[in-house]
Order: sequence, then C-alpha cells, then structure tokens
Amino acid sequence: MQLEFHQLDRRWEQLRVRHPSRSGGFWASLADSGQQTPIVVVAAEGQADRYVVIDGYKRIAALEQLGRDTVEAVAWR
Repeated sequence: MQLEFHQLDRRWEQLRVRHPSRSGGFWASLADSGQQTPIVVVAAEGQADRYVVIDGYKRIAALEQLGRDTVEAVAWR
C-alpha cells in the first residue's frame, strides 16, 4: 500500500540506533533505484488512516530528504 508521510505515527523512532557513517550508500541507492523494500506498519488503534511504523524509519527519512510524497508499506495485523 502507498501511504503519505502524514499518515505515519513514528512514536518509536527515538529507540532506533543511528549510524550516520553508514547512510551514504543507502541514500544513493534509494535515489537511483527507488524504494525496494516496503516499511512495516500496523493500524493505529482508534485512528482512521493512521499507521504506527514498526520498521523502516531510515527509509522514511531518506525518502523525505529525496522529496518523495509517499512510501510503500505493508501492514501487519
């Protein structure tokens, strides 16, 4: 499914470990080839059209920096 960034609830983003030195090749690949792997989300309880991000924070940040409007996602139940 395609989701817009405003539909994403990133409440767990601060828990991920960051490695800025490893980001260069990832961003270049995403710019050249586009998003190859969907992010993982679950429906936000009590909020229509909102999804809590489980996996894919780095992909979201990169896509935003590249000026994209949407992200490919798969929803777990």
